Amino acid sequence: MPRIFGERMSDLKPSESSEKSADTRKDIAVKFLNLIGAGRPKEGLHFFAPACKTHNPYVTGGMNELVDAMIEVQKKGAEGIIKGSRADFKLVVRHVLAEGDFVAVHTQLSSPDPRDGGLRQVHLFRFSADKIVEYWDITQQVPEKAPNAAAAFS
Repeated sequence: MPRIFGERMSDLKPSESSEKSADTRKDIAVKFLNLIGAGRPKEGLHFFAPACKTHNPYVTGGMNELVDAMIEVQKKGAEGIIKGSRADFKLVVRHVLAEGDFVAVHTQLSSPDPRDGGLRQVHLFRFSADKIVEYWDITQQVPEKAPNAAAAFS
């Protein structure tokens, strides 16, 4: 539901069916990311429309090619995630937000070795019905010692 400038989110009263739809979409996004974390991203391709548009600047093609790139990174292990790292990483979902056709998921790729810092990511999914039709992923490396006292995931 589009918002009008100055309108507060609390002023919008979603219908019960749109709340259920938002919950379904959030579940789909999290299930896909959990499959990535489990090393099985190909199993999540059924969540995507065949012509899903992707916005990853490093991968040419659609979701099949993006998932293939994810698998190649996972084959390299932690070295493929953070240069020089030897630790195994774990994907953790930190926050999930939904509004209208969009779901945003904030994730952390964490390492048992704090010197690796890890990665934080935001995944943005646009849905049509219960299929993902557009996908963005934004990644930021977390420094071992961040100058911000709030840290990346405190």
